[in-house]
Amino acid sequence: MNNLKKFRTDLHQIPELGFEEYKTQAYILNTVSDFNCTIQTVDTGIILYFDNKAKQTIAFRADMDALPIQEKTGLAFASTHEGKMHACGHDGHMAILLGLAQWLNDNYTSLNKNIVLIFQPSEEKEAGANLIINSGILQRYNIEGIFGLHLWPGKEKSSIWTRANEFMASANELDIEITGRSAHVADSELGVDALFVASKFLIDAYSIESKLPKEVFRLLKFGEMQAGSVRNVIAGHATLRGSLRSYDATIHQYLQTELQKIADNYDAEYKTTTSIIYKDGYDAVINDANLVDRIKNFIPTINDLEKPVLQAEDFGLYRKICPSLFFFLGVGDTAPLHNEQFDFDMTVLEDGLNLFIEIVKNY
Repeated sequence: MNNLKKFRTDLHQIPELGFEEYKTQAYILNTVSDFNCTIQTVDTGIILYFDNKAKQTIAFRADMDALPIQEKTGLAFASTHEGKMHACGHDGHMAILLGLAQWLNDNYTSLNKNIVLIFQPSEEKEAGANLIINSGILQRYNIEGIFGLHLWPGKEKSSIWTRANEFMASANELDIEITGRSAHVADSELGVDALFVASKFLIDAYSIESKLPKEVFRLLKFGEMQAGSVRNVIAGHATLRGSLRSYDATIHQYLQTELQKIADNYDAEYKTTTSIIYKDGYDAVINDANLVDRIKNFIPTINDLEKPVLQAEDFGLYRKICPSLFFFLGVGDTAPLHNEQFDFDMTVLEDGLNLFIEIVKNY
């Protein structure tokens, strides 16, 4: 446990944003430099390969990047990087994987399989999983299953959770740009009120989403609306910014189609010009059902998550290459993820490490 705590507190002090994890990479490389494994870097990421010359290879992944958040925990080991913080627990994920690397260094020759450990950069903003996939490493080592976890507030401390199939959502960001024509409010008939149209658009969008059956897991929410500059001039332009999340490509496409219908109808009615700009997000995390059954056969204490969550994670990209399985590790009643006060009881790191060791030994 002492090493896990040290890894976490050391890494917590040097948070770095996606593809800028230079100090983090150096720390990990220094820690594993004399381990009996093949070490490879991919940009700011790191791949460790423990080779038993076996036919079977499985992989474990931890994300490395931090968030652009000013830490306010008051911890003795708080971030030393202004405006950056491990507010999503990636320092804990890396500590667990480093703990597994230490355990493997002492024990891997007793196994009947090869093990790959992936320290992946830039989960938060640029889908660093694509970097790992495009490197060809998963294919080169013929990995037949990849595992990962995420620290999760609100779940009982030290509890492990998963579920077959839908686990975390796919995500798109969307910007809706509505262009009308500005005019003084006293001459409103000369203008085209983009703010008015944006308001109607928002209500219609929510109405369409709410009519989907309750058992269809999805999210369509807008967190930002911008329009106009002064109170006595009709807004000639309005912007809605939001998120679209689901687990099913057909639901995703349905909502995108309906949003476009709203835009077309209002453009025809009010003479606005509307564009909907989607920013591709992450694929849904879909857990391989066979992997779930297999792991639960020898770890029956894993809890079943009743329904998937609407948060997104780029771990879902790995299932394009091989079966994948993601877990939540409960940290209890803490501040939420992505919060400037997020912290957790480090004893849970031992539970995460034990989960991975049990998979290594029994898979």
